Amino acid sequence: MTPAEAVAAVAPIADAILPRSAAPIERAVLAAELARIAIVDPTVIVTIWNPATCPDVLLPWLAQGVSVDVWSDAWPEAQKRAVIAASPMVHRLKGTLGAVRRALAAFDLESRIVEWWQDGSRRGTFRIELIYRNGGPVFDLATQGFAIQSVAAAKPKSRVFTSLAILRARGPVYVGALARSAISAAAHPFVFETPVLRATNYMGATAASIMSATAHVKAA
Repeated sequence: MTPAEAVAAVAPIADAILPRSAAPIERAVLAAELARIAIVDPTVIVTIWNPATCPDVLLPWLAQGVSVDVWSDAWPEAQKRAVIAASPMVHRLKGTLGAVRRALAAFDLESRIVEWWQDGSRRGTFRIELIYRNGGPVFDLATQGFAIQSVAAAKPKSRVFTSLAILRARGPVYVGALARSAISAAAHPFVFETPVLRATNYMGATAASIMSATAHVKAA
């Protein structure tokens, strides 16, 4: 079937949809659009609305479709899909701490929410703690900023919050000790005196804690 034949086949449908006062150009445009939609595989539409199967190039439009609050085209593909998948539930629970937890979870960061009554802070406030450990996600200021923006969009509007980044690392502790002794002798020629012997002993110990950190530079 040629394009002209496809448009002619759906022209009666376009006439039925539009009012009688519609201009010929309106009928032609609608008929062309109906003909285009008719050749689209319905299974493709299903994949587009699924954040796990949507083509990468269409993710920004899918994000708009599910009302993602915070978005960046610079994110990795996995991060984009995670934020899109979390958005519907975040909007259902928006204004609750449950929405805050889901917004944070989309960024794959270890986090903890501390309420005002847990640490004696000002009434009605809460704190977001982002925890970085050995073997976990690398500290990334940009990702942390996006996570905090997502919390601000999901939290109850009347609640004030602060954020805190906690870096926890494990490493070996080395303890060493050194014993040192020295003996010196002074001899005076042609002088019949008893040689003078002097000895000094040194002993010390020190405890050293060594921590190494690796900084990973993220390409823009």
